[in-house]
Amino acid sequence: RLAAAAPEPGSTLVSVRAAAGLSRTELYAKYEEAVAVVHECKHARENAEAELEAVVRDINAKMPRILQQRQEYEELTEAHDALSLRLHAAMEEGEAATEREAGERAGRKEAEQQVQELSQALSDTQRQLQLVLHESQRRLSVTETPRSARHSLTAT
Repeated sequence: RLAAAAPEPGSTLVSVRAAAGLSRTELYAKYEEAVAVVHECKHARENAEAELEAVVRDINAKMPRILQQRQEYEELTEAHDALSLRLHAAMEEGEAATEREAGERAGRKEAEQQVQELSQALSDTQRQLQLVLHESQRRLSVTETPRSARHSLTAT
């Protein structure tokens, strides 16, 4: 705005040489024109200063709210950073738990397989033992029958 109110170079200001060739009326007209330009510049400067003061007052009025918002922003940023760290730690813990669970499942499957194999082996061993026991009893009864017959014959 000030640039618009300022005179263009050479438009109103008259050099001393040029003033010497002017009549008093022309010189007075140039003077009046210069006074009007100076008055216009002063008025423009006063308006600019008033606008600047209004902006400064507005900024000063908003400053407490701006500072409060900045403080809240900083607190929220700190809280966000803390939550991000906690989330990262929880994610790592979750991944570790998932890996542990997978390992434990594999171990459980192995243990179940071993239990099944041992159960089968036990069942087979029991069956063999029963067969051996049965065979032993059969042999014992076969060998005892003639002996008991001999004992009964000799006893009589």
